[in-house]
Amino acid sequence: MAAPAAYYPTTDAGRQRLAAELAARGLTPTQVKVNFRQGKIEAMAAAMAAGTFDWTAAGLQPVVMGPAGEVLGGHHRVIAAHLSGTDLTTIPGPRPQVQHVPANYRPVLAWIDVLPDVP
Repeated sequence: MAAPAAYYPTTDAGRQRLAAELAARGLTPTQVKVNFRQGKIEAMAAAMAAGTFDWTAAGLQPVVMGPAGEVLGGHHRVIAAHLSGTDLTTIPGPRPQVQHVPANYRPVLAWIDVLPDVP
């Protein structure tokens, strides 16, 4: 079972810490900030921690990873999983939650450039 959900940071320092933690795990985002929603991240993290997240539906569009840790798809789930302490590679089910591609076709960005701002 996943650890209790940590909420999305409420300060710029917390947001920077989250960005550093994701980067330290070897993950690199490929989407821009405008595509991210804090509420979606928080709802996913809470559902993951509570054991109510719909992994079957999520597996229909898996997290897609590039060869060097680039997150090509599923950014919200990657952040929510990190916040809730969920290991996406250990989720049972008919489809894997994480799939890897042999080449990166998107630009690489820094997490701090894509995490939603603190309100």
